[in-house]
Amino acid sequence: MKKIVVILSAGLILAACGQTEEKHDHAKQETASVEPVKVALSVPEKAEAGHEVKLTAKVTQNGKAINDADEVMFEIIKDGDKDKSTKKMVKEAKDGVYELPYTFDKDGSYQVISHVTAKSQHTMPDKTILIGEAKHNEHAHHEGAIHVMPIKAVKGEPTDFMIHVKDEAGKAKEKLMTRLEVMMPDGKTKWVDLKETKAGQYEGQETFDEAGKYTVTAHAENKEGFHVHTEATFTLK
Repeated sequence: MKKIVVILSAGLILAACGQTEEKHDHAKQETASVEPVKVALSVPEKAEAGHEVKLTAKVTQNGKAINDADEVMFEIIKDGDKDKSTKKMVKEAKDGVYELPYTFDKDGSYQVISHVTAKSQHTMPDKTILIGEAKHNEHAHHEGAIHVMPIKAVKGEPTDFMIHVKDEAGKAKEKLMTRLEVMMPDGKTKWVDLKETKAGQYEGQETFDEAGKYTVTAHAENKEGFHVHTEATFTLK
């Protein structure tokens, strides 16, 4: 009888050890898999108005090219005027390089931001290009940048919202007051408060029942005068 108890005890200990090792190995695999997504943004320093240039973003993870990013969008801002920015999506890539041929119509200092969402990560490096006789705009980066992650909405179910905010140096901006101004199809406005879930990342939820197009204006600010905003849209069917 004692032998049986000893054998059973040993078996339970071995099983527990095996489960612990499996969990440990699984945790190691998960840790190893979370490699940062890197984006190498390439923008000419200068160009002439009316001449086409190539804006490229090379997206990699652990040295391997990513050709299936969830979203690659180039945002182009003239002389720091974020309210009149131009946004262009690029859906195809070769060897991880997403290329946007673009023609600047007027002289000026332009900020080019590549918003990249891939492998559940988001990054948004930026560079400046001078067109014609323009000089660097010292205030172009003063307010920082904000990006709304792609919105997937289903009628009658909670819709998840996530935004990322960075300061003028491109670093995650923390401890901000953030909320969404949602213009609904009937013209009414609904406000959605967001909470910071990690540095520079803010999330929230809201449920919508009316079919149609929604316009979302994301606001991020603090008491020191920092304020950025941007727009996004989604359609509820």
